[in-house]
Amino acid sequence: MSVIQEELERIIRRLSAKQLKLLLDYARELEEGLTPEEVADIEAGKAEVARGEWIDWDDLKRELNL
Repeated sequence: MSVIQEELERIIRRLSAKQLKLLLDYARELEEGLTPEEVADIEAGKAEVARGEWIDWDDLKRELNL
């Protein structure tokens, strides 16, 4: 067994049932991979950030009175 697998097993043994459910959901998403559309959306978002086209979450909440 690899060092990474051993470390993951140690961490998993310490997780609560709720945390294990979240981890399982995430693992399933990783296994499925991204669709070409999701990859394109991510790349478009990265390009927007690189161009400075983003807003701070706290600023947006204030702007929307949330």
